[in-house]
Amino acid sequence: MLSADAAVRAEGLENFYAEAHDQGAVDPCTAASVPLLFAMADNLATPDRGEIVKLLLSVGRESLDRDPEDSYFTVNGVESTAHVNIVAEMTARAESFVRYAADTDPLVRRPAIAAVGLFLTDGRRAARVLAERLPVAEDIVERLLVVRTMARLARRLPATGPTVAAWLDDLIDGPARTYADAPVRLSALTHRFQLVPDRAEFAVVPRAIALLREITAIPAAGKPCDGCRWCETSSCGRGRSVAPTVRPAHLAADFFDPEHPWEEHSPVSSVLRTLHTALGNRITERADLLVAQLTSPDPATRYDAIAMAEDLPGPLPRPVLDRLLALLPDDWAAARMIKRGFSAWAGGRLTVAPEDTALLLDTLADHMATLRTTHGPDVWASDNPLVRSAYQEAVMTLADHRDPRTLPDLIRSLETRVDDWRALYGVGGYPQAADRLVPLLADGLHRIDPHRPDAPIPAGLYLSRLAHLKDPIAIPVITDTLTWASRHQSWTVVTSALNALATFGPAAQAAHAQIRPLTNAPDSSVRAAAQASLDALTGDKDTMPAQSTPGHGLGQHPPY
Repeated sequence: MLSADAAVRAEGLENFYAEAHDQGAVDPCTAASVPLLFAMADNLATPDRGEIVKLLLSVGRESLDRDPEDSYFTVNGVESTAHVNIVAEMTARAESFVRYAADTDPLVRRPAIAAVGLFLTDGRRAARVLAERLPVAEDIVERLLVVRTMARLARRLPATGPTVAAWLDDLIDGPARTYADAPVRLSALTHRFQLVPDRAEFAVVPRAIALLREITAIPAAGKPCDGCRWCETSSCGRGRSVAPTVRPAHLAADFFDPEHPWEEHSPVSSVLRTLHTALGNRITERADLLVAQLTSPDPATRYDAIAMAEDLPGPLPRPVLDRLLALLPDDWAAARMIKRGFSAWAGGRLTVAPEDTALLLDTLADHMATLRTTHGPDVWASDNPLVRSAYQEAVMTLADHRDPRTLPDLIRSLETRVDDWRALYGVGGYPQAADRLVPLLADGLHRIDPHRPDAPIPAGLYLSRLAHLKDPIAIPVITDTLTWASRHQSWTVVTSALNALATFGPAAQAAHAQIRPLTNAPDSSVRAAAQASLDALTGDKDTMPAQSTPGHGLGQHPPY
């Protein structure tokens, strides 16, 4: 970790995490390393000092989160109270964190600022140190960190509460200062709200919305256009650019990644998320705040609002749903995130009230039609990955609701084998189309390599879809699969086929001869599944002795 070679240092740090701090572990060897880490951080010649201070903060915070009255056992069975010793060491060396908090390197300063709020036991001094850091903080990220740490100090040391509250009030309502800009005031307002004993009387949301609008004001170069709600210089939001060319500097999200919506795109979003958490079940006010976020001209704010909407308890309030759906035509990245949020297949958590379901499905279907008009009828296979994925997520959301408007796309995907792995998760809800779907699923099973039955698409996924369709025309296909899988001793496929046949009950009686020998198969899961399948076919639970090992369920393969 002290090597002149950056690669060696990185490897050393990785090894330290793996051996002494794996998944937040703090044990005797972690405690023994703390003085060495402080010595490294104290030495200005140490390369990557920021990583060392960050590691100290991580070790200290993990130790502080553990109950000081409890001991625990290490992986080697040794009883340990290392977390108590580490907290004592961090507290004794808190003045080191004070020094680091004024370091010239921001990567050293930032974890040190947080550590001052955690380990300096003199609350008045800690508050003074933090307050002094705000005017000299170099950027919005550091300023927000100072405000957040000050608020946490008040919760850790309640005696500092009045001092911290007065400081926050001054930031909110005091004279204009360059370091107390709108993001800082929004953060101060949010954390002041957290410290109010009776929050019910604290009208925080209207003021927060006003500050948010000040933060995300349209850049001077922007102008309205007829094509979309906002147009910012040369980057119009209608899918031609994920991020605008011009935006406020403090919304420093230079890389928008809709693949990772849980990663915040704007530093202000951490403040807004904290405010949503503090508001809790005040759904109407949270909805008002989300609408303001979703109507922001700043893409970073809108994208993060989509992710926050998933944390809203219960079905989406209608105003929030309306704003989400209004984003679909103008921003492909937002459209992708919204559709993933509604897609059960993708693990989305956005839900709508029953009376709003038709609105959601009709809006998505209209958007799909627009995409087909713009990009051609085969937009499911579009060369544009963002458009392609946005379209497919819409299809899968409609498929979650068994909407027949998705069938042409699902069938086309299975026919062309373009992203058919995704389409497979939607076809089980369309028994009315079994005559078209079963042959396509059978073709997929015929292409399975017996020696690699889980690649590229698991045979079990095809079998589970056939079971969900519940059409007797699938029984011969499943039986044929059972035969070849048994011959090749592909026991996972055999188990899936047996479970699929069991869903048909007595209608699958013709497969009896293929099933019975498998009650003596060498694989215990196969034996249990064969017995359960025989029971389902005959309705006679005394046909064979019951097996104790359960068979594999249908559809257990995760999405790729």
